[in-house]
Amino acid sequence: EKAAIEAIEAYQPSNDRSQMVNTERNVLIVDTYNANPTSMNAALDNFASTGFENKTLILGDMLELGDVSLTEHVDALDKARNCTESIFLVGDEFSKAARGVFSVQCFHDVNALADYLVQNPLSGRTILIKGSHGVHLEKLVKSL
Repeated sequence: EKAAIEAIEAYQPSNDRSQMVNTERNVLIVDTYNANPTSMNAALDNFASTGFENKTLILGDMLELGDVSLTEHVDALDKARNCTESIFLVGDEFSKAARGVFSVQCFHDVNALADYLVQNPLSGRTILIKGSHGVHLEKLVKSL
């Protein structure tokens, strides 16, 4: 029983599902395998409840939500804004949700954000990276 508890405590996912990655400049929580309203809300709630300082969110669109897409992205953005002021959004759906919200930065795709991060590197941050796999946010790890 003790060995099982130790194994669970030591478990570190390596498949882009809440994977902790320490880079030279930041601590990343990479959760880019899937994103839907339930998993996005859970990730944001968990991140908000941590004692991490200097939190940053990089959120990518939740794909294939149909008619509820805008509402779900607005709700996720509201929750995100209660977590931190440092928010980067990737994709058309989050960009629509962020219209009129001046405290976030929106990027059309992951390449645009990657280019921005080369010119404006983040350092000393704990960064949650969450979005649908089709947004390809995992490409940002090397820039962070």
